[in-house]
Amino acid sequence: MTSDSDLSYRPPELIPPGETLAEWLERENMTQAQFAKRASLTRKHINHVVKGTASISPEVAVAFERVTSIPARYWTQLDANYQTAKLRLLENATLQDRVELAGMFPIKELVRRGYVQRKTSKVDALRELLQFFGVADPEALEEVWLRPAMYRRSPAFSADRGALAAWLRIAELEASRIRTSPFDATKCRAAIEKMRALSALPGTDWLKPLQDLCASVGIALVIMKELPRCRVNGATRWLTPEKAMIVLSLRHRRNDIFWFTLFHELCHVLRHGKKETFVDAKGSGIAQDLEDEADSFASRILIPPHLATRLETLTSDVEVDAFAKTIGVAPGIVVGRMQHDGLIPHSQWTGLIDRYRFSDD
Repeated sequence: MTSDSDLSYRPPELIPPGETLAEWLERENMTQAQFAKRASLTRKHINHVVKGTASISPEVAVAFERVTSIPARYWTQLDANYQTAKLRLLENATLQDRVELAGMFPIKELVRRGYVQRKTSKVDALRELLQFFGVADPEALEEVWLRPAMYRRSPAFSADRGALAAWLRIAELEASRIRTSPFDATKCRAAIEKMRALSALPGTDWLKPLQDLCASVGIALVIMKELPRCRVNGATRWLTPEKAMIVLSLRHRRNDIFWFTLFHELCHVLRHGKKETFVDAKGSGIAQDLEDEADSFASRILIPPHLATRLETLTSDVEVDAFAKTIGVAPGIVVGRMQHDGLIPHSQWTGLIDRYRFSDD
């Protein structure tokens, strides 16, 4: 008789549950034929269970319980452990044939950030990556994370695919922890001016109010340091039909680029499809008209067209600072726009540009 307290027992790997049945038969001095008759099963079926060539279904487990008084869940757990162990052996062989995939991802950095565990074998490292990316096998890893439409293997694509995929996955995990209201495009558009005004706050005082404002309209905003060889300023992805994610990297550490990238990605959220991931990186393969539209959107939000003509009249950093205050944005945004438009050299008035940095920079 087996008590419920015995159910915590876990059999050694690759020992078929039939061995437990064989031991019970020997202890009870019962033949397989006799047991089969009591369980209303064929002798052949019982023989296959004993040999480990037949699994124990819930129905068979209940029959075993009635004959042996050992709970059905114990028999099903024995069988589940055995079947899983067999699959693990087959999986090892499959992963061994695809271990080269592990070399495509920044495993050391993922270990350093605590997202995967350090492993000595390449097979175990690949298994860790599958768990991290939330996929079942190497084929799914390639299909979901290495061959999406967001970067179509353009010769000009500057980011490392494995590093970018890992960065996006970390962002996805972080965004999933952010509680957001259901996405509302009307509320999002109405919040743009408030978002824009936050750019004028000193330091990073804008961070929490910006994230809260985004969450209130259905956007999880993640600001996260890029991975080595990632070379990306930002990206947009829909996590659910009612929750969008915008992730920004602070790659260039300039506040003008940060705010421009934010509104660039916001345009993708508001105007472009929910099925594609938009990555702000050179050669990403995103349709140029969509990128141009997002650039134009960000430019108009930060410095409205009817005010942009005044940029040509600014002749000192004092005038730039005053103009920025008048239109309600950070002075660095004005300087960045003037540099981009060729009105001043890239070395001029850089002291007005705030430098955003992560704490470990």
